[in-house]
Amino acid sequence: MKIGVSLSNYGLLPSRSFLKDTALEIEQLELDSIWLSDHIIVPKNDTPWNRVFENVTTLGFLASITEHVQLGSSILLVPLRNPLVLAKQIATLDSLSNGRVVIGVGIGWNKKEFDLLGYDFKNRTKTVAENIDIMRKMWAGYYAKQGYSCEPMPVSDKGPPILIGGQSNGALKRVISIGDGWHPVGLSAQEYGLGMQKIMQMKKSNFIWSLRINFAANQKIESQYTGADGATRLRLVGNLDEIISKIHEYQKIGLTHLVCDIRADSKKEYFEQLKSIGEIKNSF
Repeated sequence: MKIGVSLSNYGLLPSRSFLKDTALEIEQLELDSIWLSDHIIVPKNDTPWNRVFENVTTLGFLASITEHVQLGSSILLVPLRNPLVLAKQIATLDSLSNGRVVIGVGIGWNKKEFDLLGYDFKNRTKTVAENIDIMRKMWAGYYAKQGYSCEPMPVSDKGPPILIGGQSNGALKRVISIGDGWHPVGLSAQEYGLGMQKIMQMKKSNFIWSLRINFAANQKIESQYTGADGATRLRLVGNLDEIISKIHEYQKIGLTHLVCDIRADSKKEYFEQLKSIGEIKNSF
């Protein structure tokens, strides 16, 4: 079981020093990955998404100060970006990080953000599929064969793995049609297992099974909460032994990569939670 951290690149807490210190601590704790969220421009009252360090740029910063951790997007809003430019950015990041990149992809939920950027919200599912196809063509050398240059290429011939976010039937179908794995948010082990079964019934493949989940060790807090998109989600709560037991449930159903999402009001509190994740990692 790989265990990583969804590093807070949004809200009031992150700064250059916070992002740097946290990334170095994650690597020092020998955790497996760092993942960043994504929004570009939203209404001022859409807290905490009204202050977000840009995803790909920040991953580049983290790549320059780390050596071993995987660098992921959770979730990158592909329909809000030019696919050729995004493919170039990701290829550059993957090349400079020696192939440490994994891309979690979402279709987006904030219509106002699409409207502000001039993109089609209604047809965003179609746009995601089209954009990923263009990105993969660039990484596979398609445009080079047409007489164009787009180097450097990613480390892998196929480019970084693309994991599909979401848990709807449409999202599960996208895992099959355009994804290398599944990366939903806040599901129970039972819910995740059912999703895996549906995916494998549609297509047998060596998928990457990943999950991002809110993490709050040793705190008096409910295990359920409402996400920004209005969906009910689960968080890991309890003491370390209780959380380890819950993670073992995910491991039994076949989850291979757990991404812990810490929510904290201070750097001190954030690092206390980070230390707990490091202790949990030693059990796997």
